[in-house]
Amino acid sequence: MVMQLTHSIILEGLNAAQQQAVLTIDRPLLVVAGPGTGKTLTLVRRIAYLAHRGVRPESILAVTFTNRAGREMKGRAEELLGDQASEIFIGTIHLLGLRVIRERIGSGFTVLGREEQAGVLKTIVKVPAKKMLDIAERISRVKNDLEPPDAGLREVLAQYQSALQRRRAFDFDDLIRVPIELLQDEAVARDYRDRFKHIMVDEYQDINPAQYRLVRLLAGSARTPCVVGDADQAIYSFRGADLGNFLKFEQDFPGAARVNLIENYRSSGAILRAADSVIRNNQKRLRKDLTATRDAGVPVSVLSVPDDRAEGAVIIREIEARMGGTSHEQHRNTGIDRSATGRTHRFSDFGVVYRTNAQARALEQAFAASGIPFQVVGKRGGSQRSEVEEMVAFLKTLASPEDGEETAPEGPDSAEKALLTEADFFDPRADAVTLMTLHMAKGLEFRVVFIAGCEDGLLPCTIMKDGSDSEEERRLFYVGMTRAKEELLLIHARSRFLYGKGLGPKASPFLEEIPEDLKVSRVVADKIRKRKPEDKQMGLF
Repeated sequence: MVMQLTHSIILEGLNAAQQQAVLTIDRPLLVVAGPGTGKTLTLVRRIAYLAHRGVRPESILAVTFTNRAGREMKGRAEELLGDQASEIFIGTIHLLGLRVIRERIGSGFTVLGREEQAGVLKTIVKVPAKKMLDIAERISRVKNDLEPPDAGLREVLAQYQSALQRRRAFDFDDLIRVPIELLQDEAVARDYRDRFKHIMVDEYQDINPAQYRLVRLLAGSARTPCVVGDADQAIYSFRGADLGNFLKFEQDFPGAARVNLIENYRSSGAILRAADSVIRNNQKRLRKDLTATRDAGVPVSVLSVPDDRAEGAVIIREIEARMGGTSHEQHRNTGIDRSATGRTHRFSDFGVVYRTNAQARALEQAFAASGIPFQVVGKRGGSQRSEVEEMVAFLKTLASPEDGEETAPEGPDSAEKALLTEADFFDPRADAVTLMTLHMAKGLEFRVVFIAGCEDGLLPCTIMKDGSDSEEERRLFYVGMTRAKEELLLIHARSRFLYGKGLGPKASPFLEEIPEDLKVSRVVADKIRKRKPEDKQMGLF
């Protein structure tokens, strides 16, 4: 049974800044939400407050960055609003684009994934398969307003679009591009602006130029949009995300209010101070001073290990020690005093994160040999699947009704059996250690977090062909650090085999940005076993 909403119930348990974000509904609003500051709770209470003030549920639009976030927000909204929540659009921006297309163009079309795009392109250009995927990626960048097409691509793109029309198909990027074109019609734009009186966009720092245009078209020039995000957690420039959209929100919407959510309910004081000492070295940010609501906790551990194989072994020993490993050898090797935490752990309390998928193999092998249960986020059936493919698989169920249905369900919870992104493979109910990249870790939290590969070349990642943005790499490291609630262990190897060659990396420069009083450093010695004469195996006879 849904409780009767009152003003006091809606604001119950919220701090002053969260309350301000909930109650500010008469002007544009920028919510700068640091990690662990309760932004989802704040957004849900804001939705509830709008409903309490008499706003029709169908007039509320809440755009999330991932399906996982959408599920969580939808579930919390249902707890407060009951059936009313089903009338509120809560979902990803691609799902929103799909709804616009279905309403304006109709159903019965298909949504193509990358491989299907390549199949269409094969009928247009004759190039090797790998080159075909490169062309598909270039088309994607054009559709997302990331770059203009050159003369050669322009002709291919025209033929490609004609082929899609003949097949009554759209590709993934069309789910943003086509609604933008439809909203160029002022009557269509006015219809949606009149419908969606209150727009909220989560993770606003991660939208790309095309997504930004769609939000602006829906919001208009005199609306009251609320955007939530954190410049310090902008980590998707490789997908075309433009941090500038977040930083210029107050210019786009003059008179906008700004609320900073700075009370962190997740991490210990030591972890939060260490993370802040790193991220403050970035220039492209809106400064905020996070405060911990938890105690200081233990210092951050910085571990130097011989190589990538030892890295996995050390992580396993550290986990075993916290799980109650009883052997004297385990305690001596780890040096962990379990009385420091005073509590037992479950396997699901541990998260192991790393910069690149190439690092995963050695870690997986170590865990498989140890017998410790683990799950790798982003893998299904032993192979990595792209985020776009997962989203497309879901959207097909909405775009192409089966079994004679006239319409397909539109809510993100109508199929959510479908998995939209690699991050959605994470099962929070599994009592297993979670292994994932730093990008996949965003939005999650663990009692104990290991960041593997804290080495110059990996963090910041400069070994890729396209180089790296040092500020974004620092933001990525910051995201990893702030996943930890009680303990954070940063591990760097003195030797690593990666991408087919041996490396002798130095420790990440980010480690030097953590003050000495906030970290404890430890060196795991090389184990060089030399056979002594007296070590000969004894015979049985």
